[in-house]
Amino acid sequence: MVKAFNKKESKRMTCHKKYKIRKKVREHNKKLAKKLKTSTNKKKKTSSNVPNCPNLAPFKEDLLLDVLKQQEDLVAEKKLRKKQQQKAPPAVKSEKPVSGVRKAGKAVSGHVVLSSCDALLWVVDSRSVPESLSDEFGEALKDAGKPYVFILNKVDLVPLSALCKWYSYLASIAPTFLFKSTQIALSECDQLIPAAKQSIAKHSGSKSLLGYLKKTFPKDATKVGVVGSESSGKKCVMSSILKSCGRTKAKQGSETKLNENIRLLTTPGLIESSEEGILSILSNLSRYMNYGKEVVEALAASITVEEAMYHFTLPEYNHPQDFLPSLASRYNTFVGRSPDLAAAGRVVLKRLRDHNLKFFVQCNEHPEANVSIPSAMLAEVQDFLWKGDALPLLSHKVAVKINVTEKKKKKYTDMETEEDDNDGEEDDDDDDNESDDEDEGNMESSSDDDDMC
Repeated sequence: MVKAFNKKESKRMTCHKKYKIRKKVREHNKKLAKKLKTSTNKKKKTSSNVPNCPNLAPFKEDLLLDVLKQQEDLVAEKKLRKKQQQKAPPAVKSEKPVSGVRKAGKAVSGHVVLSSCDALLWVVDSRSVPESLSDEFGEALKDAGKPYVFILNKVDLVPLSALCKWYSYLASIAPTFLFKSTQIALSECDQLIPAAKQSIAKHSGSKSLLGYLKKTFPKDATKVGVVGSESSGKKCVMSSILKSCGRTKAKQGSETKLNENIRLLTTPGLIESSEEGILSILSNLSRYMNYGKEVVEALAASITVEEAMYHFTLPEYNHPQDFLPSLASRYNTFVGRSPDLAAAGRVVLKRLRDHNLKFFVQCNEHPEANVSIPSAMLAEVQDFLWKGDALPLLSHKVAVKINVTEKKKKKYTDMETEEDDNDGEEDDDDDDNESDDEDEGNMESSSDDDDMC
């Protein structure tokens, strides 16, 4: 059969090639569009300070020369100013006399607030009361002779039985009030009317506190300050007190009127604690997250076996040696077949940080008079109280021992390996010498046998 003479080639192609061509076209169009956006088609105006002067104007050359001289003089003046600014010393800002208060939003020392206020509100974290107290600051308060009040904050994280014991201990020293700061609840309902915000803030325990302040300072103009340890909730207490009084727009670093006679200093005072406790570890958790094993080992010393088995759902084990290995098997943290103790420690720290595992320090103090919480004060905070179980700690102190001598140990081991290598070389030399001596002895004995023959 004869083939067709002028038969054309088929334009069919594979789908892979067809879609590849389309993709390349799209990419090319995108590049072109991007270039059009970046490139400005508008012509830039040439900024020339030289005036346009017609050719027929008289004295044209003289006018242009005068303009050029003026421009050169201006450039020279700018250069002189720059040189003078570089040589001159930096201008010192005039400092205003500070009344012991820093910039807004930053906490100052508790002693500064003590010297600038007439009365104090001492915020105490109910989870670890001994860590929030300070003997040094208490002595300074007694020497100053100023009235103060304890605020037992974060009552929603501690069971009622522990709250009653700590309340009776603190009430034997100074007037004490239960408190639950409602900053989170108020921030979630910003669209509500101010009256609803005030009603929510009154449930935090500020009603009884404000009533006490009005009774103790009815006529005299008094300035009240807020002090407390790190992460005890000082700013939250201040915001809930201000919102319960209707002061929703109070500037930090200033004084706000709560009443005709009472003013609140909106800069909190920080009481630094010398001891390292569980609250300081949780507030600086980013530092200790790499040392989860060491922190949990130190924390195990203040936990009993029964409480650990109950709260972590562990089987019977030897406490505190096998606490971390049993936690690793409980949380299924393994590296190969060996338990990952550091990962198990990090899991416990995250549970404590996120309040999934509630804890509190037991009250070992026994006051002379057992003071019970008033019913009116308890009714204000009744809805926020924690009704479940919490992990009791025997002590607030956590003595974390972090080993930083790993590098030194490595260097020491390297030296030991070098010495071992040298000793091995010497032993090999001795062995070679002994073998040479044995060969010489064998040669001598064989020569003696030949002579006898």
